[in-house]
Amino acid sequence: MESPAPRKTHRYGTPRPSLTPPKQRRMVGTRAAGTPSRRTEDIAAVADIMDVDDVQMYNERVAGSGRETLYARTDEISVALHAALPFEVRRELKGTDFYSQSWTGAIDSLTGYALAASSSTCFIWHHTKPTTCYILPCPPSSHDYAQPAAPLHAVVPSRSRSEPGLVLLSLRGDIRFWDSIASGLAGGGSFETINLELGEGEYASGLLRVDVCASSHSDVLPFDAHLQGQIYIASTSHGRLFRLTLTSQSGRHTLSARLFAPPPAPGLSLARLFWAAPAPQPTLGNVSALALGSVGGSDIGRGGVAEKDLWTLSETRVQRWSLNKEVLLGEVDVREAVGHVEDLEGVDLGVESDGTLVVLVSYAGSEQETAAMALDQYGGFGMGTPVPRRIYALVRLSARDGVTKYEGGGGSGGMIEGVGSGMKIESVTGVPYATTAASAPAHPRLALLGGGAVVAIRFVDVVVFCARDSPYQDRVTLKAPHTDQILGLGVLPPSQSPVHYFPEEQEHVEGLGPEEVLILTAGVLMRTRVDLGSVKAFNEATGRAIIIKAILTQAILYGSNPDNPLRFSFPPEVDEEALMAGAEGLSRAVLESDRLSWLIRFINDNAALSKMSQRSRQRLATDAEKLYACHQLWLKMNEHLDAGATHSLVTDAIYGFTTSYPLPHSPASHDLVRDFFRYRAAEIGRLIPFMVERVENTGEGAMKEVGGAVVTILQAALSYRAYNLAVYGVNLPMIKPWTSRSSVIDGVLKLVDTATRFALDPSKANTKSASKELLPELATMFFAPMAADEPGSERDHIELKERFDQLRPEILETLRLTSHLPHALTLAISHADFRSLATLLHQDTVYPPTSNPHARTIAEYVDRFGGAFAKEVVRWCLVHGEARVVFALEESGSDEWGKYMDEYWVEEEQGGKCDAVAWLRDLGQARWSVAGARLLREAKGAGDVGVKHFMLSVGKLAHLAQVQESGEVDEAALDAFHDSLDFISVQEKLLEEFQETFSSLRGKQKQSLDGQVDALIRAKATRLKEEGRKGLLGILKIFVRQVLQGKVLSVEDAVDVLTLKDDEGVENFATALHLLAHTEDIPDARRISSFRRVWCRIYNRDDWDSIRETANITDAQLTSRFRATALYMTLSIILPSPQLSQLPGVDLDPNECLPVPLIPEIKSRFPGIQEDMVGDLARDYRAESSRVEGLSLGDVYHRVREMVMLDLGYARQE
Repeated sequence: MESPAPRKTHRYGTPRPSLTPPKQRRMVGTRAAGTPSRRTEDIAAVADIMDVDDVQMYNERVAGSGRETLYARTDEISVALHAALPFEVRRELKGTDFYSQSWTGAIDSLTGYALAASSSTCFIWHHTKPTTCYILPCPPSSHDYAQPAAPLHAVVPSRSRSEPGLVLLSLRGDIRFWDSIASGLAGGGSFETINLELGEGEYASGLLRVDVCASSHSDVLPFDAHLQGQIYIASTSHGRLFRLTLTSQSGRHTLSARLFAPPPAPGLSLARLFWAAPAPQPTLGNVSALALGSVGGSDIGRGGVAEKDLWTLSETRVQRWSLNKEVLLGEVDVREAVGHVEDLEGVDLGVESDGTLVVLVSYAGSEQETAAMALDQYGGFGMGTPVPRRIYALVRLSARDGVTKYEGGGGSGGMIEGVGSGMKIESVTGVPYATTAASAPAHPRLALLGGGAVVAIRFVDVVVFCARDSPYQDRVTLKAPHTDQILGLGVLPPSQSPVHYFPEEQEHVEGLGPEEVLILTAGVLMRTRVDLGSVKAFNEATGRAIIIKAILTQAILYGSNPDNPLRFSFPPEVDEEALMAGAEGLSRAVLESDRLSWLIRFINDNAALSKMSQRSRQRLATDAEKLYACHQLWLKMNEHLDAGATHSLVTDAIYGFTTSYPLPHSPASHDLVRDFFRYRAAEIGRLIPFMVERVENTGEGAMKEVGGAVVTILQAALSYRAYNLAVYGVNLPMIKPWTSRSSVIDGVLKLVDTATRFALDPSKANTKSASKELLPELATMFFAPMAADEPGSERDHIELKERFDQLRPEILETLRLTSHLPHALTLAISHADFRSLATLLHQDTVYPPTSNPHARTIAEYVDRFGGAFAKEVVRWCLVHGEARVVFALEESGSDEWGKYMDEYWVEEEQGGKCDAVAWLRDLGQARWSVAGARLLREAKGAGDVGVKHFMLSVGKLAHLAQVQESGEVDEAALDAFHDSLDFISVQEKLLEEFQETFSSLRGKQKQSLDGQVDALIRAKATRLKEEGRKGLLGILKIFVRQVLQGKVLSVEDAVDVLTLKDDEGVENFATALHLLAHTEDIPDARRISSFRRVWCRIYNRDDWDSIRETANITDAQLTSRFRATALYMTLSIILPSPQLSQLPGVDLDPNECLPVPLIPEIKSRFPGIQEDMVGDLARDYRAESSRVEGLSLGDVYHRVREMVMLDLGYARQE
């Protein structure tokens, strides 16, 4: 039996470079070190396991007549309690610090004895009879190391005695031999001692028991069974081998040692000179592993010593020795198989039944591999977690041609040349394990199951199973690696006698049956059963999600057992898609159980949450919160029935839901309510509309039960979600949570509307009702899902937000009206709805501020929320015409209100929304330019002439104050004030003119606005009446009314008044052209039309037929007639200003003014007027243009214009 050497032993010796140059390099594949390999027949099969009514918390399995405790189980592997450790061992190992104390162990499958040894004491017992423990003293350990090392060991089988013997070898070469461990019951002082003559710095690194004549299933035969001796091989750190021989003489057993394969003697003989080539010499180095076998494999265990080969692993070199001749037969370097990796180290090796070598190697992890290794046995390599230090791989080598085996990560088919014959690379497979700086020191060892079909690798806290013929890999991991440790493995033969000796040799053919491995830990002895057939049949392509689901299932079923020494973890490079699919599938399968908390706890314990997408995490959280909501609803229903109720509306709702949506396969139970909670917990959200329907049909009497039940469901779900956000790694907002589905929101809204209707019923104003009491909770439940939703499309998001923004103030106001103002304030605060908060606090007396009953609350909220709330108070005051409240607050000494007003002005600056009030504070703060600009903008929208005049006047004064202060003149702003004031002066003159006209009226006619308008139309629109201009007369009447009311006319309206009324003076036409030329608020098309209408009226104003009658008049008289026309007077006003006269439309000849506005333009000019008036205006406009066209004034226009220019020229000369 082989015993382990210290971990990474070559570091104690001097590393030697390989003498064989690399021919071919392969990187160790990381693919095979990925997702663990578990296979189940059907993904739905887990549902049977997860039925909590049928599965005990700590599963047990019938084994023979008794029951054994299971620690883990999949289709391929099951782990169960085999036996407890002896009391003496448990006492010694309890509280052991494995980082400072070295322990080793083994289970000898031949004798049935288990062993655990420290640096000072060895405990050995039969693994099926832990009541008897033999305690033996270990040989003294070396003092060259800070941590004394445990000895190497080998159990010595005996057919004649009831107890076996034992060989212990210390690192410094001291050997103690007991021919029977029975002396361990009396102190163990009866032993034989010998010493290996080791050199300075040399230490023992391995001990192997050798078969002299063995069956295919046993490692050795007893040394006293008609044999002359039994052989053991010891190795050292300097590459030397020692042969230990156990012999029996006269009933006394002795152990002798000599150097294996000693160097050749000096000198040459004739035989060596002529007949034999010199034997190849090995490359010396630390020997970390020993194994027996034959390359062909056919003769293993069939013959004697001559048919055996000894394989050693010297650093990274595999050496083959003839056990009989003690000569080196070959040597190859496994570097050729692994490729260029850093700090490659040979760890262990074994020989499969067909002679294939299996070599376990390790190397330092690169940055890429470190990043790929998402998990190790301790969790994820995140912040504060050690990164991988050593990564492991299995290399399979053979010296024969044939079909290659499963190609793992490293490929196959290459040859490694070396001393003697080379070897063929069968495969290089990554091992799903990586040690870190935090790992306890130990030397990993491997064991072969089924002749090599599965390799079991023992690490300090993990046993890894790697299949040869499929991509299957799995791990058995200790729960507490700091206080527990895997001491040894023992592969049990297919059939084993209850005692430690075997019957006659049996023939075992490697098949696909189960193999059993005993795992010795510091706390318990476990039996692991590996089904080789299931392992070989594993299909990676279809098994990824099922693999992860199997891990999760074990975590839920067995992980909750406090006595279970195992923990369930994901291997390195766990596949993300498989993780999410497996977790979600298992979450659905166990939704009717109470194990979901174990599921997420297991994922977190393995640091695998970061590999799951946000959607997958939220699905797990959703399943858990639905389960919790169902549990709370069940308790609520029980409370309702326990209170004496004989009927439940929630039960009716469940019956209605079940009738509408029956299960495809009805359960055996006829209790629909319990069946719903057992099998349909995932559909709890769909039940809510059926519950709401009961309130609509029954009335207020159902509100207490049904409304309370709906509140219970949503409250439980939301509270669970909030409490477990970090556990599931959920980032808000949720992705379409079930509590935000339209059916849930609509159902809660119906309950809110129904409760509001009942609560505000005047006939029940003084009575206490369930609706009024439930309103706060219903409102809370309505707000929470609405605010949490994150729809998939932007359109849905906008619609939901608009709906929420519209409903929220209404519901908050309802709470206030039903005496739930504190709850309304709390809801508004929780949703940061400061606008509604300000509204709720200003529904009573608001001015003066001290008279507001909520003045103290307002002050507290300002201190608490600052400008976010204060600016909403400012907004409310301005919107509701209570700006005086804010100014009063500022004047009372609260200077921050001025700051909040300024901040609000800045936010609402676009569009000048606050100019009507903000200019007052600007003037108070001497911000003259800002105040002037605000007043100019606000004056444009003023509807009253007096107000507009006031704004423009104050704005102009503010602008002049800024000019005086800075010395800079803004000509554009100053011109804007002048133009606007000019326009106001035109309207004021019109008002004065109109007032003079009806000053002669008496009595009611003078007091009546209609009478004043009629009087003005009779006096000022005689020409329009005579011409029958019904449309123009109608709009003139409207404009005259507005002038008398003091309303501000638009520029187009003022132009129509100036040009349509009868006018003794003709300067109004020039004024109209001036107004149109300087306005910027009229579309270009309409402004050109207005220019044309003005010029048509200029031409139509005079009697051109009479003017052009030249009979019996002089030229002077004709010229005088032209100078008296409106055309002459208008041209004489506009032509002196080139900037004005050159603008488009200001100077039009008779042909240019003929086009008339179309119907769409008229409707745009006069929005809201009746259709018949639109037609009248169109006819009047055509009549104006037709009359101008009929006058044929083309030559007259040019003659009058020339006359004006001549008159202006003379005037300039004068």
